[in-house]
Amino acid sequence: MLEQYLKQILLQNVPWQGYSTRMRLHRFFVKSPIGTRGSVEVDDSDLAHQLKNVFRFTAGGQVILFDNSGLEYRAMVVAFKNGRTSFSIISSREGQSDPRREVYLFASIIKKDKFEWVLEKGTELGVTVFVPIISDRSEKKSLNMERMHKIIQESTEQSGRSILPTVQDPVVLENALSQDFPCFAFDPGGDTFTIEHAQSYSPLGIFVGPEGGWTDREVFLFKQNDMRVYSLGPQVLRAETASFAVSALILLQ
Repeated sequence: MLEQYLKQILLQNVPWQGYSTRMRLHRFFVKSPIGTRGSVEVDDSDLAHQLKNVFRFTAGGQVILFDNSGLEYRAMVVAFKNGRTSFSIISSREGQSDPRREVYLFASIIKKDKFEWVLEKGTELGVTVFVPIISDRSEKKSLNMERMHKIIQESTEQSGRSILPTVQDPVVLENALSQDFPCFAFDPGGDTFTIEHAQSYSPLGIFVGPEGGWTDREVFLFKQNDMRVYSLGPQVLRAETASFAVSALILLQ
C-alpha cells in the first residue's frame, strides 16, 4: 500500500524534464537489466550503504537507475533489507547525455593518479572505449583494472550518460595499430590539427603518448601503418592534458 501511495503522488505533474531544472536526482548503475519490470530489487550492499547511510535515503526517495541498455529509469526507493534495495519503477526514457559519435582513446599508461584523471574526464567528455597503451616511455606497465572500472562507473553516474564506456586491458603499441576504423596519432612534430580532420569519422581512434611523448620509433610505426600524425600546437602539454584536449575538440561539437 505504501509503495502504491507514494508512486501515485510522484506521478502527479512531475515530468522528466522538471528534474533537470528544479532538482538533480542521484544516478546509479545497476548490473541487472531492468527492462519493462515495474519493480526491481538490487542485490548490491555498496549501493544500499551509499543510499541509506551516505545520502540518507528513506522509503519514497527518488533516484535514476540505468542498466547499460541506453535507457534510464526514474525509480522510487521502497525498502532496504539485508544489503538489498527494492525500487519501484516510475517511468523510463532514452538516455539524454550519451555521445553521438564513437571515440576510442588509445592512451599511454602514465602515473596512477593522472591516468585515473584520463578515465574520469574522458568519460565525462564522451569517450566510448579506453585502450591503455604500453609505450616505450610508459612509466607503468599495468593497471588495477577493478579500480579503473569503478572510476568509469562513478564518472558515468555523475556525467549523465546511460551507457558505460569500456576500458580494455593494457596492450603494447604494436598490437593496437591495426584497427578497422580511422585512427590519428598526436605528436608535437605532426601536422596542425583542425576539427575538420575528424568531423566525418565515427568511430575514430586517437593515440596520445606518455610523458616525454612518443619515441621516433613509435612515430615511424604510425606512419608505416598509414596513420596520420597531428599536432595540437606549439604548447607543450602534459599527457593527461593532451587526452582531455583532443577528446574535447572531437566530442564537444
